[in-house]
Amino acid sequence: MNTHMLRTALAATLFTLATGAVLAQKSQTRTVGNFEMLQTSGAVNVVLRQGAQTSVRVEAEPEVLEQIKTEVKGNKLVIYRDQRDVSLLQRMRNTEKVMVYITCPRLSSVEASGACDIKSETPFKASDFTIRASGASDITLNIDVKNLNASASGASDLRLNGYAERQQVSISGSSDYRAYDLKSKRAQVQASGASDAYVAVADELSSHSSGASDIHYKGSPRVIK
Repeated sequence: MNTHMLRTALAATLFTLATGAVLAQKSQTRTVGNFEMLQTSGAVNVVLRQGAQTSVRVEAEPEVLEQIKTEVKGNKLVIYRDQRDVSLLQRMRNTEKVMVYITCPRLSSVEASGACDIKSETPFKASDFTIRASGASDITLNIDVKNLNASASGASDLRLNGYAERQQVSISGSSDYRAYDLKSKRAQVQASGASDAYVAVADELSSHSSGASDIHYKGSPRVIK
């Protein structure tokens, strides 16, 4: 077999495997109780919508689907991978993306750890809102809140737009806080460990940066350092 034929055969094989992986994805609707907080871990990708009825749908490979747990503890929906009975080889093979689609009437807190990705398709309105990202996780949200408390660590990124009357931000460990499209009146921002923050503030900005970190702002606030 010449080189061209070998490459063609290899490409066809890879395409077949990739197509099979896509077709192997299954969807499962989960029944959960009411919640107002969300906590995710274990490389799970979440798409959020604010709506009247609560719904949770998980998409993953069949062997992975049962590992994805969706449990309400108190007022918090906890999503994680339960791999206690999974072999190391199986864990290495389970690299396909896990998607969780969530609709809920209210949300006041979002936490992500362990390489999770959370995005919102609709704005979330609340009085107080908390966002936490760690372990190379990304959170992208559209919010309309009065008080925002946000933190990112361990090479995590927060991308926010909408409105927050007051925002309190803490980032560290090569994390980014990108919120130029989040209008606010007052902001308190701390950045350390080669992190960058971008905020839009109208009235007052209290900022402190260290360790090759930078805080960028737009607007004409009174700046306190």
